[in-house]
Amino acid sequence: MERKTVSTCPFCGVGCGIVLHTRDDRITWVDDDPGNPSSRGMLCVKGRFGIPFVQHPDRLTTPLVRRDGELQPASWDDALDIVAERLLEYRGAFGSFASAKATNEDAFVQQKFVRLVMGTNNIDHCTRLCHSPSVEAMLVQLGSGATSNSYIDYEEASCLVVVGCDPDSNHPVIASRMRKAVDDYGTKLVVVNPKRIDLAERADVFLQPAPGTDVALFNGMARAILDDGLEDREFIAARTEGFEAWRAVVIERTVEEYAQACGVDPHALRLAARLYARPPARRGLPADERPGSCLAWGMGITQHTHGTDNAHALINLALLAGQLGRPGCGISPLRGQNNVQGCGDAGCIPDSLPGYQPYRDDVAARFEEAWNAGIPREPGIKATDMVERIATGEIRAMYIVGENPLLSEPNLAHAGDLFRRLEFLVVQDLFLHETAELADVVLPACSFAEKDGTFTNSERRVQRVRQAVPRVGQSRPDWEIICDLARRMAPRVGVDLGQFAYRSPAEIFAEMARLTPQLRGISYEQLDREGGIQWPCPSADHPGTRFLYAESFPRGRGRFVPVRQATPAAELPDADYPLILNTGRVLYHWHGGTLTRRVQALMDQVSEVPVTIHPGDAERLGIADGDEVVVRSRRGRLTGRAVVTDAVRTGSVFVPFVKLRESAANFLTNNAYDEPSRIPEYKVCAVRVEKKRPWDAALTGGWPTASRDK
Repeated sequence: MERKTVSTCPFCGVGCGIVLHTRDDRITWVDDDPGNPSSRGMLCVKGRFGIPFVQHPDRLTTPLVRRDGELQPASWDDALDIVAERLLEYRGAFGSFASAKATNEDAFVQQKFVRLVMGTNNIDHCTRLCHSPSVEAMLVQLGSGATSNSYIDYEEASCLVVVGCDPDSNHPVIASRMRKAVDDYGTKLVVVNPKRIDLAERADVFLQPAPGTDVALFNGMARAILDDGLEDREFIAARTEGFEAWRAVVIERTVEEYAQACGVDPHALRLAARLYARPPARRGLPADERPGSCLAWGMGITQHTHGTDNAHALINLALLAGQLGRPGCGISPLRGQNNVQGCGDAGCIPDSLPGYQPYRDDVAARFEEAWNAGIPREPGIKATDMVERIATGEIRAMYIVGENPLLSEPNLAHAGDLFRRLEFLVVQDLFLHETAELADVVLPACSFAEKDGTFTNSERRVQRVRQAVPRVGQSRPDWEIICDLARRMAPRVGVDLGQFAYRSPAEIFAEMARLTPQLRGISYEQLDREGGIQWPCPSADHPGTRFLYAESFPRGRGRFVPVRQATPAAELPDADYPLILNTGRVLYHWHGGTLTRRVQALMDQVSEVPVTIHPGDAERLGIADGDEVVVRSRRGRLTGRAVVTDAVRTGSVFVPFVKLRESAANFLTNNAYDEPSRIPEYKVCAVRVEKKRPWDAALTGGWPTASRDK
């Protein structure tokens, strides 16, 4: 008999509604959910065809413990007793990665375990690698680290500015809603990207700046707005601070000088600025509504050594033009993983408690009263620094849940060397991936389809995840594993066993809501009755919040932050490595590919790493479209298949960071970091490209990503 289970897609941050069809405890088909307000009946190729990873034969089915140098099956009791005993040795030298693929409930329990049992705030997740600069900048300038608007605002905007992202590949349903706005309502579209993406074909203005010059570009747009007198003076006077100091920096250079610095046409730069600040009304806009502009950006902005400055420059633009706090406008850092918003909301970040609450005495006291024990009040170590500080001995043991840093970290050879120095490593996940192969203990976790919980998407909408199929083997939900582990350790560190005695995810969510002001009004009963709800939702009778900042900002006034263009990147081309590498994604794979490499229908579409190169560079290097090529940086090399196209600038190559046939872009990338956010510079490093010669096979046929000499 066929069953249908309404749930939420486990791939990108759009949070599309899905219907899982099952028969005889197997997933047979995935449909869209027409009633879901985030996706409105749309679903991309990964959401519809990418779910077979759930019941793939590679799934971990039993705990594994390393004995005599080999990972061997063990009982849950044996595995968790070992973990409990060993982790107690490393309180004070411990770090943990949470999973933005897991549920809010999993994340909340994990941060509680780390703070309460391990006595540290050393917990972080993949936001460090994607939008930590956005969050840093938004907290400083606005007082909140979330997207201000909703997806519906893309359809109601009169202008869309899409920066440093490729929604057709990364957020296809959002791309569809943007195309609908352009095609049906005449919304103006500005695309900013060093690579000509599909959406650029519909753009009124396409700006293709040199990599690493975003501050110059957005200061140039600001200068153009000031030159034309298009700033929103009433908004600036009533709701912002720091305008004059910021203006003094912006007017240091002319629009033409800014345009030259980033390699774009100054007339196009001025036109983009005018469309953003004062767009013509879209078709159907009520006469009494001011035309609005939405600003959406991706990791092309953030993954730089000056990523936080880039985000500041964008937010300055929104404050200057007054494009916040109304329907049809706002700012949107497009989140990568399905629950990266929720993982941060739940407290899996080192510098604040759940709900981004500071370690202030009165806030910490509320948590300590609820948890009946003390918690650390000093900020913890950020994810990238945890990895680097393995070298100094500050981190000697790690507990990694649902992440695979040996694909996601930059400079993988360096990261692999560091992970091999750990004295104790626990990995909890679905598959025995590159990081799990190094672990001392591996714990099998359930996928999204085998458990209940909630995800929170990019528009702050909390949505239900529902169990559709039985657990695979002995796998367990992440929250259940962590609670079992915590109960074995709690008495020895003075923590009440009852703090980890949850009977259901609903109980966990209720505790999280009690301690997190923006979630206080949301409950499972409400979600099951009404569907997804957007936070802030302060009370049970509150409908949720479509857009933020209608009346004020959480910090009071919006703050202009002056920024100047710095050196474009930590590593620039030279005679040995003359090309700039830009990394990103392809439609058919998700992140490093741990899940999508196990879906044949997606592998059939892209089975090798594509290396996109400009025709001029390809001709000079003797490379033809479809040739096998080797890309080398100072840190490593990969083999891929040449895609020759003028979609990339001369002097640049683009490689997605999915790992295929043992090749991955992060063997090449640079472990240089943005200082405030500690995000790596994935978007720019120097490489050279060569047509692969027969004898290269021995050099590039495989990398030692998974061996560990115990």
